[in-house]
Amino acid sequence: MTELQLDKRMKCIADCVPDGAILADIGTDHGKLPVYLAMKGRIKRAVAADINEMPLQKAVNNIKKHGLTDVIETCLTDGLKGIEKFTPDCVVIAGMGGELIEQILEESTLPKGGVKYVLQPMTKEDSLSRYLCKNGYVITDEHIVFEGKLYRIICAEYTGEITQMTESMHYLGRKNIEKGGEMLIALTEKVLERTEVKVAGRRMAGLDVTEEKALLAELQEIKFRHFEKKEGETL
Repeated sequence: MTELQLDKRMKCIADCVPDGAILADIGTDHGKLPVYLAMKGRIKRAVAADINEMPLQKAVNNIKKHGLTDVIETCLTDGLKGIEKFTPDCVVIAGMGGELIEQILEESTLPKGGVKYVLQPMTKEDSLSRYLCKNGYVITDEHIVFEGKLYRIICAEYTGEITQMTESMHYLGRKNIEKGGEMLIALTEKVLERTEVKVAGRRMAGLDVTEEKALLAELQEIKFRHFEKKEGETL
């Protein structure tokens, strides 16, 4: 059977799933992620979950097509509600807004400990980062992927610890800043541009821009530091 191909974003997400995991793919759409991982022999079993019947039926068809009904179950549910019966130790929530991911985590009935979360927000990445840090999740790894646009992938685990981060870390990711590289520079430039537009708008409205200016200073320092490092490596 022809091997299922994933785009860069989904391949990076797949690479974040531990070998031998019991996977819950929330908002599974066509079920491509669990099918890919099952075909690779990388997961014990999985549940492909979605709130809507139509995409879930497409996942069902995809699972049957690849002969994986003994490995992947499906579940029509809202977020993580009821997912605990499948006892996952890895949860993927990808392709949703950051605030919706926060809501799914907040309303989850899944025991928090002992689970690796792989999160890929489409918007409000900084808001999701703040939520995780304030609510006992430790961000263990992060990635930046370009697939038509820049995407942030966040790996986290619940420990109950409250984590302190700077604003730039919420926007870029502390792990990403530590790693550096061209994708970090590209993301920094994107956030810089967006923040500069926000500062201009707030100034025109007569609003305080102290926080935004502080963020700009952090971002500019990160860009300068990593650009200098990149330039030094190419000499």
